[in-house]
Amino acid sequence: MTVNRDAPPGWARWWLRAAGVYNLAWGASVIAFPHLLFDLCGIARLNYPEIWQCVGMIVGVYGVGYLVAANDPWRHWPIVLVGLLGKVFGPIGFAVALAKGTFPPVFGLTILTNDLLWLVPFALILWGAFLNRRPGTPAAAAVRRFVKESCVAVPPAEVFRFHETPDALRQLVPPWEPMRVAEATGGLKPGARVILVGRVLGLPLRWVAVHTEYDPPHRFADVQEAGPFDYWYHRHEFWDDGAGGTLLRDEVEYLPPFGRLGLWLLDGMIRHKLTRMFDYRHDTTRRLLESIHAAAVTDRTGATTDA
Repeated sequence: MTVNRDAPPGWARWWLRAAGVYNLAWGASVIAFPHLLFDLCGIARLNYPEIWQCVGMIVGVYGVGYLVAANDPWRHWPIVLVGLLGKVFGPIGFAVALAKGTFPPVFGLTILTNDLLWLVPFALILWGAFLNRRPGTPAAAAVRRFVKESCVAVPPAEVFRFHETPDALRQLVPPWEPMRVAEATGGLKPGARVILVGRVLGLPLRWVAVHTEYDPPHRFADVQEAGPFDYWYHRHEFWDDGAGGTLLRDEVEYLPPFGRLGLWLLDGMIRHKLTRMFDYRHDTTRRLLESIHAAAVTDRTGATTDA
């Protein structure tokens, strides 16, 4: 499957460039003037300033890495991750040293510019890289499968037509889900796209699905192009139940993110969410279509009687 990634936003590139320049400048100043920061903070100079100069060299190497990552933040996300981890553990280490009286509070000014300033943009860059990653072809044994079936007392052709209406998906999104339909173009035919936007844990989420199969009135399918899963393939099926109604069937094949760790930590939660979501979707579909179908039958019967 070919995944069309969104291009990294300009702000991500500029933040990484700024981080690169800052780290190079900070590292160079420490190498050239190893005692400067200690003198400014009123701390005794190091006996071996060469150690502090080595720290400056490491910081400078980080700067080179950030400049490289700025060319393609999505591709070079490991560099951003390493930088983010340093900016998380740096303040933790300083807090421990402050509690022990090793450093005076004024030394914490370096934490503001070296670490805290970059936390949010680096985290957002990593989130964007996660949403725009290029998942590989999943191993068949690893793919999880979810199926929901129910009956609707309406013929398959009517159920299929409902799903082709522009507002169908908006009506089927559960009210508790923090997602909304931002774009739906091309109907259900192959190549049509649906974009959902929302937030997860306060972070922006954009989910893009592309339709891949179209066989009215029995089936259509879509696959995730970009979004939270490593793999997502959803088949919607509508079969004659033998009693004039429809066997409505949704089958989802998916892989949680983060590989085996994601399977272990997230699969139970995902299946619970899928169960709630598709229970709502099937109940809503049945309620809407059966009421419309009953009203249409009543109108036809009334018209025949009047005639």
